[in-house]
Amino acid sequence: MIRIKSLASGSAGNCYHIEDGETGLLIEAGIPIREIKKGLNFRLSEVTAVLISHEHQDHCKAVEDITKAGIDVYTSAGTLKHLEGRPYLLNSFDGLQEKEIGSWIVKPFLVEHDSEEPIGFILYSKNTKERLVYITDSHYSRYTFKN
Repeated sequence: MIRIKSLASGSAGNCYHIEDGETGLLIEAGIPIREIKKGLNFRLSEVTAVLISHEHQDHCKAVEDITKAGIDVYTSAGTLKHLEGRPYLLNSFDGLQEKEIGSWIVKPFLVEHDSEEPIGFILYSKNTKERLVYITDSHYSRYTFKN
């Protein structure tokens, strides 16, 4: 079963921990790193990667600290231009192609928002065979999703 824990949600910051019993990911890092660590019971080492939907601070505030901790960050090429951190840990979804991250297959897709190349995610767990769709800060999705 996919487990989702909201560490923060709203205009002050967004951060969600998801895990499928094998690989833990963060979606967004829009709160200070100390709050992320506290929300994860100081087990930041259980986070394999962080997915960022767009460059607004309430979604990416802790990216620099995340990369200092040695954790890969994935986002769109447009968003990547606005992020600071260790360059070798900042990754773009080239051409919005899906990536395998641990036990997850992550497929990004474009959404509508007032930022440069904002994306949502379809996450498929190879471990649990479940899917999760993540869309935020968007007034419209041109896509529909079965089940």
